[in-house]
Amino acid sequence: MSQVQSNEAGTSATLLPPPQVGGFRHRFASLVSAIIHPLVFPLVTVVVLSYAYTHSVSDTLLYTVVALALTALPVALLVFIQVRRGKWTDLDVSVRKQRYALYPVSLAFLGVLAYVYYRLQAPREAVVSVLTLVGANIVNGIVNLAWKISAHATTAAACASLLWQLSPGHTWGPPAAAGAVLVGWSRVELRRHTAGQVLAGWLVGVGSSVLAVRLGM
Repeated sequence: MSQVQSNEAGTSATLLPPPQVGGFRHRFASLVSAIIHPLVFPLVTVVVLSYAYTHSVSDTLLYTVVALALTALPVALLVFIQVRRGKWTDLDVSVRKQRYALYPVSLAFLGVLAYVYYRLQAPREAVVSVLTLVGANIVNGIVNLAWKISAHATTAAACASLLWQLSPGHTWGPPAAAGAVLVGWSRVELRRHTAGQVLAGWLVGVGSSVLAVRLGM
């Protein structure tokens, strides 16, 4: 990684030596980042909360497929195309300035999803989950203009906080929180973010979810 790329990522090659690619820690961190991904964890949250409050497999499947079609798939396709065209460096969109376009596009898709959920009369908990991500993406998009912040940590913390607050008996809260901590570690281990960027992401995620729940429930 060049010095320019390192600075854009918000890290310094002299302070953060490259990870041992191929080592167990690196492989495990890569696996964690892929599983607890900003495009995946929200879908899991939708599944859990939708089923918890509808007790309907068909309704839960509908809300999940709609979220997949309106957010995860188009955003993933955009990133894939931009990387293939050489406009973005990697699938994580690691260079801060390349995220200038990513945040507004993600916000637009989330806004459409919130409207569709409202029209479908989805459970309020599902709508609040989408609004949480809208708020978190607005904050991250603004912060990203000057400083890189971890989207993995933000999304994981937001979903974990939502599940802790809204899942019946708070059953899903502790494992989701553990996942958020684990993905934060993985981003630092992979040298994608500094510890400060991960911590900021956690704070944005939790803060957005707490505010959305208080206003929306």
